[in-house]
Amino acid sequence: MGLLSTEEELKQKIQSIVNFFNSSRYEEVIKKTIPLIKKFPQIYILNNLLALAYNGLGKYEGAIQTLNKAIKLHPNNIFILNNLGLIHGNLDNNDIAEEYLKKALTIKPYFLEASITLADLKSKMNKNDEEIIILEKAKEVYKKSYALNFALGNAYQKKGAFNKSLNCFRACLEINPMNTAADKAISLITKYDKENIHLEEMKNKLTDVNNDENKMWLSFALGKALEDTGDYADSFKHLSIANEIRNKKINYSTDEDEKLFNNIKKLFDSKNLPKIKPSNKKIIFIVGMPRSGTTLIEQIISSHKLVYGAGELNHAHNFIENNFLENGFIFSKKVINEFEEKEFVNFQEYFLKKINSDKDIIIDKAPLNFKWIGFLLIAFPNCKIIHSIRNPMDICWSMYKNFFPSKRLNFSYNLNDLGNYYLLYKNMMSFWNSMFKDRIYNIEYENLIKNNEKEIKNLINYCNLAWDENCMTFYKNKKSVYTASLAQVRSPIYKSSIEKWKNYSGDLKELSGLLGL
Repeated sequence: MGLLSTEEELKQKIQSIVNFFNSSRYEEVIKKTIPLIKKFPQIYILNNLLALAYNGLGKYEGAIQTLNKAIKLHPNNIFILNNLGLIHGNLDNNDIAEEYLKKALTIKPYFLEASITLADLKSKMNKNDEEIIILEKAKEVYKKSYALNFALGNAYQKKGAFNKSLNCFRACLEINPMNTAADKAISLITKYDKENIHLEEMKNKLTDVNNDENKMWLSFALGKALEDTGDYADSFKHLSIANEIRNKKINYSTDEDEKLFNNIKKLFDSKNLPKIKPSNKKIIFIVGMPRSGTTLIEQIISSHKLVYGAGELNHAHNFIENNFLENGFIFSKKVINEFEEKEFVNFQEYFLKKINSDKDIIIDKAPLNFKWIGFLLIAFPNCKIIHSIRNPMDICWSMYKNFFPSKRLNFSYNLNDLGNYYLLYKNMMSFWNSMFKDRIYNIEYENLIKNNEKEIKNLINYCNLAWDENCMTFYKNKKSVYTASLAQVRSPIYKSSIEKWKNYSGDLKELSGLLGL
């Protein structure tokens, strides 16, 4: 009886930890799994839960250490192999990640979780076609899997194959109509009118949604659909509900971002900047606030035959965070005391090693790289910095009505946080512009929309590229698009996105006041 009691008690403890994990209470997961792992090292699910909790907190090295210990005990455990692939992918260790995932799929060829993780890795590597092949193969076995259809829908969406994408998302809703992530995905590529069937379906099931996450997805989707139909009051109501749910879960504060920005300015105010040899490849960094037009600019320039658009890369952020910062906003004493040339050579080598293209001109359009402009100009003396500027109200409103998977955009779900972050960004860019002057090309989104031929030619000229007519027909670019602009950049330039926030001006008075407008 004693053994049975112990086994039953252990099962209950594991279920309790799983519940904490499903509620994103990662600190609780860590606190409760570590002592249990010491007592029961052979139970692999505990190691997986601990590793995934570390992963949820962005503590990837802790996750890897946990799984490395577990894989020694269970060398062919497909779940540990999958999680090693997942977390090495988060660290941009793509080759290592792929090796673990392929091993898992060798052991179990149609292992669904590993198929989806490998497909996601291919997506991060800008190999959208390979992503689709992996998922289509898995679909031979898992036609009724919500997760697989959703992943495949996203893959086709990035490629611009919107009809195939819609079919996948509709299949999701047939499998589980109350999992409303598919409704949100459909809304992103649908232009609604008042008679739209999907709009009516979403309204009808609003009262039946049974958890906060699904309520959030459905509210984001309804907010977008009702904006399309001109029902702005109801649109704002639903978007407010969605953002409130998300903001409550993440509990964001601008304090750490403010400290980081101040520390960056102090650092560059007091340092003689090292000079290193330019790289063979030229990097074009497109920066600014998210939703400021960075995807459009990348789509235009990457239409040039000599240019590879790599999308939003994590490489700069990962290197700086892991090598220069101690806890997210404090620079290490070594960095404060001396800017060593070799550190920036390492930065350059690390970044270029991660690039997956034979072309010599590469675009990185991670908008929040605006924080690191000084570091980028040191590590890549021959780089180009393009800063996309847009009406702050349009930026903040466009961010508020969208969902972003990146934790770095957690300031997006509260209008006050959005306004304060925008002011931090504006101050940071004033600092860089005063320090580097001619090294930064500032382009206004509104000018690009109104005078597109002139502004596009100026952009291409700034990049020291010969003119290529393909840049004017950027919407024909077959490059996969991974941002919330994936539908817009498949169309010629249009002006309807300018001052769209004014439809909600009554609800945005406080934000407007905060921004001094």
